[in-house]
Amino acid sequence: MWCRFWRLKGVCLMRNVKNLLRSVVLAVSAVLAAPIAFAAGGPLLEKEVEVPRTTRIPLDLKWEKCVLVDVETQNDPDEKLVQAAKDRDPKDLTFLLVRFRYSNSDWIDHRVRLRAVLLDASGNVVADAGRTGTMDKGQTNDTLSFPMKIRTVDWPNAVKMKVTASFLK
Repeated sequence: MWCRFWRLKGVCLMRNVKNLLRSVVLAVSAVLAAPIAFAAGGPLLEKEVEVPRTTRIPLDLKWEKCVLVDVETQNDPDEKLVQAAKDRDPKDLTFLLVRFRYSNSDWIDHRVRLRAVLLDASGNVVADAGRTGTMDKGQTNDTLSFPMKIRTVDWPNAVKMKVTASFLK
């Protein structure tokens, strides 16, 4: 009923005022919430290393008092398994175990989202996997591990591993 008295050529002034106030409130809340959203987590760290086949590869990705020390793979297919997969079943899959060693000398636990991507010589993705885990407080030599599914015939083609660590709060 209010709008019937305030109409000018079919426009309800009260509705426009309500929409304007709603927009102002949303804009102010977004501006106030933006610094909180950006401060909610830590940085996104990336490093490209050789594929860890027989030895651990040092990473040294650091954030505050947390360090991802190195990365290794376990359950790697050997030459015999790769050749058998080529001959019998090219779609055969192998589950690698990707293990990160870390150190957290902080007084609090830190959450981290880890991602490992295996690349071939031309930069194409061969396999990728990841997980979110907790870096426990006071641990100087602990691990975070996850499985990675890869076609057995693609294992010899992997030459680089791109590691991404995103620290969360």
